[in-house]
Amino acid sequence: MQAVKALYRNGHIQLLAPLTGVLEAELLIVVLDRDEGTGLPVAAFQRRPDDAEQDFQALGMASYFATDDDARVDWEEVFDVKPR
Repeated sequence: MQAVKALYRNGHIQLLAPLTGVLEAELLIVVLDRDEGTGLPVAAFQRRPDDAEQDFQALGMASYFATDDDARVDWEEVFDVKPR
């Protein structure tokens, strides 16, 4: 994989540097619009605080809990948690 800078004008793409060692390739192009100032939103690269609930949902375990299978398990016993 290589990254190369190019210009687009009037329906044509002009590479500003050659693709080294590539005779044929599929190109995936990210367009940065100079006039509108659009591009990738900065928020996409900013670190977000950890959210345990969101992580739990992402693991797919949320659908298991609060079910009949979950109700039949004594989790305190499984994890050897002593009552306080």
